[in-house]
Amino acid sequence: MDKVFKVGVFGLASNEQNTLGSIFKLAASRSRQYIMVSSGERAAAEIVLVDVDDNNAVNEWKSFTVHNNNIPVIKVAKAVPADASPTEVYLRRPLTLKRVLETLDKVTIEVHKYVPELVVGGEDVLDEAANAALLDAAQSAQQVTRTGTKVLVVDDSLPVRKSMEIQLGLYGMDIDFAETGEEALDYVKKPDNLYDIIFLDLMLPGIDGYKVCKEIKSHKASKNTPVVMLTGKGSRFDKLRGTMAGASVYLTKPVEQEKLKEVIRQFLPNAPETSG
Repeated sequence: MDKVFKVGVFGLASNEQNTLGSIFKLAASRSRQYIMVSSGERAAAEIVLVDVDDNNAVNEWKSFTVHNNNIPVIKVAKAVPADASPTEVYLRRPLTLKRVLETLDKVTIEVHKYVPELVVGGEDVLDEAANAALLDAAQSAQQVTRTGTKVLVVDDSLPVRKSMEIQLGLYGMDIDFAETGEEALDYVKKPDNLYDIIFLDLMLPGIDGYKVCKEIKSHKASKNTPVVMLTGKGSRFDKLRGTMAGASVYLTKPVEQEKLKEVIRQFLPNAPETSG
């Protein structure tokens, strides 16, 4: 699913704005796209670029943040200051296609948790750019401050476990992984393992997901833990069996990123908010 991010601009000479517009047009075939909005639409932007070499632009942006302080900022400059904070994002001049897109992509991954290359249960072959974005996402996930949310992912597929590790890691969650139903139940029954949510594959070696879910729901400490069932099947009968076993919701693999975000928003209200 394509996503178009709105970009607001403070300052930048007309030739640089034209360069940005050309870069955005050249990148229009990507899953992750960008458009520049007018000055009157900047409050609806998902990212803003601020020309920090222009004092007037900086002052205008500061006035704007009085009522719009939740939009991620990229500072455009000839050079990154030596005293720049690690949390500040800079885009160095000149504005090249590679530099602009890499910087914007990094913000959409870290702030908006948007990684179209990351499909849970997908089997598509990724190109070089997609692999680079996934590497950035994995690094970002490792650097996110932990929120204390504890998750168990049960799936015998390594690609699924790795994609869930990145996606949930971007929300600062601590994750345990199990490859079998028996291993999952060992985790759940440990006295110090109180999970906030469990993602459970239906088709597992040994005990299947239905039986694992029933066991989880019969255990006193985990009976109220939301269980999200992951499966390649999508029939009504499968969903009914999952519901009867105690599953809170049913996601069919490959899982769309927006569907996963909906589940996170529904069952983990303390997870960081995103607009992606």
